[in-house]
Amino acid sequence: MTSFVFEPTRRDLLAGGAALAGLAAAGLGASAAQAQGTSLAMPQLDSAVADDIAAAFAGGATPIMEGLELDLPALGDNPAAVPVRVHVTEPITEASWCEELILIADLNPLPLACRFTFTPDAGSADVAVRLRLIGTMPIRALARMNDGRVLVARQEITVAAGGCGL
Repeated sequence: MTSFVFEPTRRDLLAGGAALAGLAAAGLGASAAQAQGTSLAMPQLDSAVADDIAAAFAGGATPIMEGLELDLPALGDNPAAVPVRVHVTEPITEASWCEELILIADLNPLPLACRFTFTPDAGSADVAVRLRLIGTMPIRALARMNDGRVLVARQEITVAAGGCGL
């Protein structure tokens, strides 16, 4: 009597994996999205979510358009790593200092790009980061001072190509 031993080749494994992925994408993925009440379509990009984040950060305070400097290039030639620098221009003292600073990329799928917290011992509120941007959009920086004031700076950046999809 001969026993049967199946020894799959690499080609068999790739074909099986591709078939399984095709079934998952065609039937299982759509039914799972329908069961959760979500769509598989790309969401429309707008700044409503970014506005909500900014309003929640401000907490009812009226943002002041001075005291905060936002430095970024006019053209982001590499959308996967756009250099951004934010600096509170007011003097940082034990009596007046920046508690928290956020960066908002208005049209990114997740607009809150980063959040920083400071203490009076920091001596300055100056951060430099690289952001991944999906396209041309406004960038906002908001800083909450320890006395309740909220400083804001906003600048538009033109991006060469979508970075979030890279």
